[in-house]
Amino acid sequence: MDRREAIKRTALLTGMALSASTLAGVLQGCQPESRPVGEPWAPKFFSAEQGAALAEIGETILPATDTPGAKDVKVHEFIDQLAQECMPQEEQELLKKGLEGLISGFAAQNGKAFTEATPEERLAYLNQVDAEAKALVEENPLLPPEEYPAFLTVKQLVLLGYFTSEQVGTEVTAFLPIPGGYKPCMPYEQGQPAWTY
Repeated sequence: MDRREAIKRTALLTGMALSASTLAGVLQGCQPESRPVGEPWAPKFFSAEQGAALAEIGETILPATDTPGAKDVKVHEFIDQLAQECMPQEEQELLKKGLEGLISGFAAQNGKAFTEATPEERLAYLNQVDAEAKALVEENPLLPPEEYPAFLTVKQLVLLGYFTSEQVGTEVTAFLPIPGGYKPCMPYEQGQPAWTY
């Protein structure tokens, strides 16, 4: 998969620009580290609670259907590694503080941890936070990084990790490992998945 094209798609999907450090991390090929089968994942950057909540946030945004979900392609591991290895300290702090705000906001509103909630409760909360974040950005398009809604950053990273994963690039989207010439107008057949470029 061409990561540059995936980055452009992700920016368009979330309606925002990617930070330079995120771009650098993706272009370097940041991928979750492999571990022995059966060994549970332990976050390196986030706390265990934050890592578990991040996995569930990703799965709420991109749940498994007839295609893999965010947890299936280990988006939470990708984000953890990207934050640990590629983000400058200021961005790391904003991401961690923002994720903690999402987790504590859910607990305050629902009286339980995000990881203990039903998928419907998670979705309702994230839809509410998403609508509030989009409204804030529409009113103030030039927000400084420290005031930018944390949920939109997390959502952007989830989409980025998902659409740049090998599994999605080769199994979900149409994949041509040895591309031919550029064809700007190709016939479309009903049910044809989008192409991986």
